[in-house]
Amino acid sequence: QSRREFLPENSLKSENSRKWMELLEGYITRSHIHGLYLLFLPTMRRRMRILWTLALIFAFYVLIYVSYLLGHRYHNKQFQTIVANSHASIRHIAFPVIIICNRNRLNWSRLPEIKKRYHIPPEREELFERILTGYDSLSFTKFNVFSSLKGEHLEDLNYLNFTDIVAEMAWRCDEMFSECIWQRAHRDCCALFRPRRLTLGYCLAFNELEQRRGTETGISTGLLVQLMLREEDHAPRNPQPKGFLLSVVESSVWFGFPIDVWPHTRTNVAVTAVYHYFDDSTLSLPSSYRRCVTDYEEDSEHFQTLEGQKYMLENCQAECQQRYLLRYCNCTLDLFYPPSGYRACRATDLPCLAEHNHLLQNFEQSEEHPYVHREESGLVCDCLNNCKSLTLLTDLRKSILKPWWWRNYTRSEGMWLNVYFKKPSMLVYKTNLIYTWVDLIVSFGGICQLCLGCSIISIIEFIYFAAFKVPQFYWRARKNKVQNSP
Repeated sequence: QSRREFLPENSLKSENSRKWMELLEGYITRSHIHGLYLLFLPTMRRRMRILWTLALIFAFYVLIYVSYLLGHRYHNKQFQTIVANSHASIRHIAFPVIIICNRNRLNWSRLPEIKKRYHIPPEREELFERILTGYDSLSFTKFNVFSSLKGEHLEDLNYLNFTDIVAEMAWRCDEMFSECIWQRAHRDCCALFRPRRLTLGYCLAFNELEQRRGTETGISTGLLVQLMLREEDHAPRNPQPKGFLLSVVESSVWFGFPIDVWPHTRTNVAVTAVYHYFDDSTLSLPSSYRRCVTDYEEDSEHFQTLEGQKYMLENCQAECQQRYLLRYCNCTLDLFYPPSGYRACRATDLPCLAEHNHLLQNFEQSEEHPYVHREESGLVCDCLNNCKSLTLLTDLRKSILKPWWWRNYTRSEGMWLNVYFKKPSMLVYKTNLIYTWVDLIVSFGGICQLCLGCSIISIIEFIYFAAFKVPQFYWRARKNKVQNSP
């Protein structure tokens, strides 16, 4: 009787084992994971089964290790910069903005009119002229021109807005240019140039708003102007050398490093453009990682620019200059920058600017001190490039004009300036991620094929078998056991 009671239970176990082997064999015969079926092959000897087990374990180890390396490589987010186009046409960009400043910023012949208009007392005329003489050669790194004002009683002139006075005394287009040629055609100089604030003072700028395009290359194909020095109208107490300052910048860039244009010379400036951009794969990363800022990243810690201006490296540096002026003297020289809400420097603030001039000479990086020796600290500005930036490289060629020729006899007619594109193409550099998520998926698929010979579908099949078929089998086996129990 006891033997008959155990027979149904033994037959149930035998039936479950048979069904399990059928289920397992059905999956293994259709599986795309190489070598897996050999582990469960009924005719496989035990020794060979152990060897194939070790082989699969080794393959899994290689798969996991290489997958870790791929994940680490993807996590590092390394960049590469390549030449995207070595012959991009310059027709895609605007002709540079040309900014020209007289080294003597003010037309001294208007001084009597200015004194009368602003009601300068006779006892203050000498001090007023000394201040304007300082403004005559003022630039951001030359606040020392106001050193002689220390100890003077400047309160009586605090009511004057020297920015407005300098703007009225600045050179006008008809006073600075005698002839203008744009793309081989004579043009009205006052139609081409307009007043422009700069860290050099009030100057005249070409092509800032119009953004005309240069279609030709070579000498005399761009902008050709004849400059008038008018030395007789310069400030008599300004000992600075005579001549002009030229800046060649991209539109939306506030300032550039000036080029000297000397009397009795013809200066040819050949411009070569280099464009650099970061592709879309990099823009998902923070600006601190990719080391550039886009126009719309206003919440970035590196985004600071002049009020109302597009973000550019130079605009960020100009804003940084203003903040250092505010730090040292609690004012900013609005003559150098666009209108803003900062307090403008008055006459009594000028000695403070001169006192801190030695601290405003250079830009420096926050971590350069171990490598660069400086006697004085500079401006630490955490500014980055725009993610789409244009670099304009200038190649100068100067020739001396013979002063004994009648056309070059006077300095007022002795300077020619020619700015043009050097060649019809430009280099385009692209910075992108070396390893993107697409590369990660492709590499992972390749290592899966190499180690196990499987694909995503094979992995889905294995997950389906392990997560659905196996639990279903055990649930049915348990249900049959409950039904057959006495």
